[in-house]
Amino acid sequence: MFISKELNDALNAQITMELGAHIQYLAMAVYFEEMSLDRLAEFFYTQAEEEKMHGLKIVRYLSKAEAEVVFESLPQPKQGFESPMEVADLFLKQEQSVTESFYKMDAQAEAGKDYITRNFLQWFIDEQLEEMTTATKLRDLIRMAGDNVLMVEMLIGDLSAAQAGSTGQAGSTGQA
Repeated sequence: MFISKELNDALNAQITMELGAHIQYLAMAVYFEEMSLDRLAEFFYTQAEEEKMHGLKIVRYLSKAEAEVVFESLPQPKQGFESPMEVADLFLKQEQSVTESFYKMDAQAEAGKDYITRNFLQWFIDEQLEEMTTATKLRDLIRMAGDNVLMVEMLIGDLSAAQAGSTGQAGSTGQA
């Protein structure tokens, strides 16, 4: 095993964070689905799948590196949202937290001269640019729409298309 214990622990915590985001985004999708806002619901179902795949990517990396894989209890997702703005704020906060976590792991890998893990983490750091941009744009759209959430429902396709244009694929990078 070439991964330090500290970095191995951080990657295991990241698995929990990614899978926790998966269920949180499912809760967000259900919130919009219950409001008959199918495009917003689909947006968050897609986000949920992406987070699950990110967690799996880390699991597989640790397994290949013969490092310890530990599955921790997942946090209870926030439910019972008061407004679409609350969802958007939580989405952005979640992505900011994930970005910070990857930055810390990258610094740990660099300090430990673990260039293999640092290279692995770079994919996630690149991915976070897309995630932060998308979360910020969604929050901005919801803020500008105010009470007219139907406007956001109509524009979410444009946001998804812009995201697909930045990756060359529909909705997300499609990478695990």
